[in-house]
Amino acid sequence: MQQSFFVITGEHEELARDEIASIAKSYDKKSSTKSDSRLVVIKSKIPYSKIANRATFVKISGVLAETTNIAKIPIKKPASFACRVVNLSTKTINSSHLEREMGTILKQKWNSKVSLSNPQITVYLIITNSRKYLGYSKNQAEPKRPEKLLKYPHELDSKLARCMVNLSQLKENQTLCDPFCGTGTILLEAESMGIKTIGMDFDPEMCGITKKNLEANGFKPKIINSSFYDIKKIMKKIDGIVTDLPYGISSKSSTEPQKLAKEFLSTIPKKKRLVVVYRKGFDIPIKAKKYEIYRHKSLTRVITSR
Repeated sequence: MQQSFFVITGEHEELARDEIASIAKSYDKKSSTKSDSRLVVIKSKIPYSKIANRATFVKISGVLAETTNIAKIPIKKPASFACRVVNLSTKTINSSHLEREMGTILKQKWNSKVSLSNPQITVYLIITNSRKYLGYSKNQAEPKRPEKLLKYPHELDSKLARCMVNLSQLKENQTLCDPFCGTGTILLEAESMGIKTIGMDFDPEMCGITKKNLEANGFKPKIINSSFYDIKKIMKKIDGIVTDLPYGISSKSSTEPQKLAKEFLSTIPKKKRLVVVYRKGFDIPIKAKKYEIYRHKSLTRVITSR
């Protein structure tokens, strides 16, 4: 199987690594993952571009070459190329000098045009504290991300929402439900990846905002103005639940947030895929890996899944 590489940003590194692994597993259960600093390597039959287009925190991605000899990199002659050094080590490296050396070798090998602004192929030398890696990727357009027409204070960040959807391991044409959909951030991110959605919220104002946000991006909203208890009626229609549990000032419910969260979790079958984010301090009865996301001194969010 081919190996792909993903250089992640420095934002929520552990979460970013696990998100990439979850995307790969959703398409290929036999995929394997290893990491070295901010470099994640996936061995899978799934193309790197399919994973990168979904992932939230990927900065650079491509095919990992089985050699570190630049002259033996297995690429057919491209029309144009560029060389880039990615230094993930703690050492000071003269990246410009290394890139020129790489470019000289490949120019002799291919006799192709060097294009720094719009290359057909970019060759990467990735350096960590433990070793060097050689990889390459094709130039391709960034996937279009959804935009929100209407927002609301304290709503979930779109990056975290997208990451949560990916942790659910849902694929295109499967159905995700957000029973506390608010302004529809999770639904928007899921729909943009080809995942079908059903939103629920007991607040009619939130339902209206979600519908407008989905329609503004060309998606057909399926929104139910109801409490989360009615999720039982549609449980057979959905493949997974991804949601931001209400808390404090973000909740208009008369039920105390801690009690509401426990009641909600008790309604979800244990075999149903579930990803939730909640306020740190809640006693959430899910025994799984947890990721803490610091927002400010009075709010740390926790993401977990089962």
